[in-house]
Amino acid sequence: MKSFENKPKEEITAPDGLVSEENVKGGGDPTVTTTDHVSAPATELAETSGEPEVEETDTQIWPEYTETDIPAEQDEEHAEEEYTEAEQVAKPIWPPTREQLWTGIAFWGVIILAAILRFWGLGDKPLHHDESLHAYFSLILMHNNMENWLTCAQTAASSCYRYDPLTHGPFQFHIIAFIYKVSQLIGAPDHGVNTTTVRIAAASLGTVLVGLPYFLRDYIGKFGAWLACFLLAVSPSMVYYSRFAREDIYMACFTLLTVVAVARYVRDRKGWWLLVAALAFTLSYATKEATFLTIAVFGSFLGALIVWELGVRWQIRKVEGQSSTGWQKYLPVTAAPWLTLGYFAVMGVIAKIALGKLKDLSIYITKTPANTSIADAYVARLKANTVAFLPWLGMLLAVVIAILLVRELQGKVPTGRHGLARRVERRRQPVLDTILTMPWTHWFFAVVCSWFVFIVLFSVLFTNLPNGIGDGIWQGLYYWLQQQQVARGGQPWYYYFLLIPLYEQIGVVFGLVGLVRCLVRPTRFRLFLVYWFIGNVFIYTWAGEKMPWLMIHMTMPMMLLAAVALEPAVVKIAQAVKERFGHSSQPQTVEAVAPAPVEAETPASVETAPEAPVLEEGESPLPVAPVPVAPARLRKRLALGSSVATVVLALLLLIPTLQNMFQVTFVHYADAPHEMMIYVQTTTDINTMMDKIGALDQKLYGGKHQIPIGLVDDATWPFAWYLRDYTNVCFNYPTGCQSTAQNIPVIITSGDKMVNMQYQYRDSYQFHQYHMRTQWDQGYMPPPCKVTPTNACTDPQPYVGVGPGSG
Repeated sequence: MKSFENKPKEEITAPDGLVSEENVKGGGDPTVTTTDHVSAPATELAETSGEPEVEETDTQIWPEYTETDIPAEQDEEHAEEEYTEAEQVAKPIWPPTREQLWTGIAFWGVIILAAILRFWGLGDKPLHHDESLHAYFSLILMHNNMENWLTCAQTAASSCYRYDPLTHGPFQFHIIAFIYKVSQLIGAPDHGVNTTTVRIAAASLGTVLVGLPYFLRDYIGKFGAWLACFLLAVSPSMVYYSRFAREDIYMACFTLLTVVAVARYVRDRKGWWLLVAALAFTLSYATKEATFLTIAVFGSFLGALIVWELGVRWQIRKVEGQSSTGWQKYLPVTAAPWLTLGYFAVMGVIAKIALGKLKDLSIYITKTPANTSIADAYVARLKANTVAFLPWLGMLLAVVIAILLVRELQGKVPTGRHGLARRVERRRQPVLDTILTMPWTHWFFAVVCSWFVFIVLFSVLFTNLPNGIGDGIWQGLYYWLQQQQVARGGQPWYYYFLLIPLYEQIGVVFGLVGLVRCLVRPTRFRLFLVYWFIGNVFIYTWAGEKMPWLMIHMTMPMMLLAAVALEPAVVKIAQAVKERFGHSSQPQTVEAVAPAPVEAETPASVETAPEAPVLEEGESPLPVAPVPVAPARLRKRLALGSSVATVVLALLLLIPTLQNMFQVTFVHYADAPHEMMIYVQTTTDINTMMDKIGALDQKLYGGKHQIPIGLVDDATWPFAWYLRDYTNVCFNYPTGCQSTAQNIPVIITSGDKMVNMQYQYRDSYQFHQYHMRTQWDQGYMPPPCKVTPTNACTDPQPYVGVGPGSG
């Protein structure tokens, strides 16, 4: 299989109306084509060509990488050997070729860079309010659900961890508890429980996320995949929240892993890719309730793809080569575009109605305590009915599988393509082909494994069966509905349009360029990236809760789009450098080859060229038209010049992006007034407070962590985690320990109760005030609402400012 080949101009348009996959990477130039996999050296084109080279430096084609998300057609008898051509011709892994070596160095270099940025000084920053919650309940899970499993399994002890959507999914608590236990076994400081071990899982999955675009080389090119890895590695938001023990970086990693696994499965049809996709989706669901939003975006795009592929078989205009007159020539060849537009029109109406119903339901649930009680009772019945129904569903699945196994043993299962699959064109309808030809073993093992992981996590290691299953299915959705009216954060609709451009300069500029390029030269995967990005921007802007850490769910697809935009320029420059050094290192020689003498008569079907005229003495020969090489040279230089300008602009935009990443991650990481991305971050004063408490405990109790401490409820977090080793902590002081409240030597208070506590204990205690949390100035908030005939100002405004346009 050749790495490069020229395609005729008429093949630019693919049969389904999308841009030809073989030409998409050439920017529409029919002379620029590449392969699905790894490119060959620049000299391979000349070596495989059967024609002599003329003016090579001016006319040589610049190959790039193609992105082919539609597999090539194959014969029916090879249906079971799908998409293996690349593997059959693949070079051996060991010993690696020079190209494989450089590819490995490039990708692993970026992954190592990402790991350094994410693990360096990982425990220096104090725990955020939310981090302390996750760290504390992970500790509870380790001590009780893991170390005292039988007690938690036999009794519904309040000391055992149970899934609560208030702190989001159970995955993060299991993984942090697991790291605690491993750190204890290897003798890490503080018995394996410290600010570093709390964040190891986030940093690890944040690093894994950076390497995932490697598996998209067939879709966005090798250079595009590397650029995507690099942009994700240095993105300020991706780096900062990879060092933050919140669930969003876990969800982002599992979401991208789902995308990669599904893309690989559609292309390779390897059953384990579908298994990876199912597990990644389950882990995302077990991480955060926002996975419902992912389902809405991905599911609606899948529906659009299916409608498109159904429409490509319905021809409404004569194909190229046949006569097409009048207004018919302006129509699309197939009904796919019309059906897809109709699909989105219908889905838009359904979405508007559904979102309105959800808002009304959310308002009803949270309007009065009586309504909340009614909703609680309804959800409880829903959980009970679901848990009762699941065994019957499992038995039904077992019967289906048993029938399939019996039919296979009896040889009654048809081989090859059968049923509806025979009506599908594999190249024009790859998604339908994937669905209809999927072996039952693939989806069966994917469902079984993902369901097992779901039960393990939501039942908390089988200590909360069957309540954990019902909670896992319904409680997250119910909590999400309630929070839509709470609107935590209280941010305006334009919040992310201020936040993301403030940090992600290279991503924003080239992400928008990549969006345009994907629309101009579309493939299924490129359209998916556009839909994913726009869908996330819309849905997170619409959602009531707006927090800075949610920006990574928009940043991630934006970086992939930016890689798509930058890839052509980087490829052209790389090819120019390869040509330059490749030709300069070898002597230029010209060798004249005489044609072989013709011994037989020329066949009648071959026309011979006329003999050259004999010139008389002094007669000038006729002028010969020169070969037009100047335009080719000019086009090549212009293309190279624009590529260099693009890369220079990218480097200029990369400078402030790197500066933002360094400042927010390593300079102002606990200094929120300087960084909009940081939300009510715990300051370093908490370390000073803990040092003073430790010194007082050493003085009075010999450093045995036995000093009594009163903790007012407003200061519970993050101090509940920081005081984890102290055995005499009175939570909810003074109500929690009324008999000893007057004799406690240390009282920690915060919030609205601080002034009252200071006044009440002014005679017997020495008062010191510390900054527990700091936050970015929210002057960008909308100004106070003014009642007008069209606006009654009924929506609450928890925060007001001067608006985004004021100085």
